[in-house]
Amino acid sequence: MKLLVATTNAAKFREARDALGDARIEILGLQDFPHVSAVPETGETFRENAILKAKGYFRQTHVPCVADDGGLVVDYLGGMPGVQSHRWLEREASDRELAEAILAKLKGVAPEKRGARLGGCIAFWDGATLLTGQNWVEGYISERLMGEVQPGFPYRAILMIPQFEKSYGDLTEEEHEEVNFRRKNLKALKPEISKHLRAEQ
Repeated sequence: MKLLVATTNAAKFREARDALGDARIEILGLQDFPHVSAVPETGETFRENAILKAKGYFRQTHVPCVADDGGLVVDYLGGMPGVQSHRWLEREASDRELAEAILAKLKGVAPEKRGARLGGCIAFWDGATLLTGQNWVEGYISERLMGEVQPGFPYRAILMIPQFEKSYGDLTEEEHEEVNFRRKNLKALKPEISKHLRAEQ
């Protein structure tokens, strides 16, 4: 059984491979399909984008596909950057610049108005069956960068997680397991994904 995880991010691919790990399932990534074209993320919601990617990459590879779309939602900014989390500066920006731009927009904003959440939606498509799910980790935006910005994860250094009183990026491995929305999404869908993959054999 083969399953395509639609990402070019090495860290996200490892995360998905670990969460979906099954001796009977061969987990493939977009790196295994070098001639596949990127699927435009034109949806207005995380769910729409996740479905677009799952269907778009399945169409090109004919391999059952799981894709996700997620980002940061900041209450004070009316839900921004939202689906534009990696593109909202309207220019090519580094992960650090993305994080610092959020801090700049919230400069002087009272703590109780800095609520935010990091998360997203996941979609599975095998040509006939669509499965979706979503998960979020709640917190608030810090007043400064809390440590180094991790490549591919610009907002972990500015999202504070109240239950641990530290930033997402500073969580221990065990704490990260408790709040990891992507892993929770994958594990929640894994039984259904496995069932549909077995049915296709």
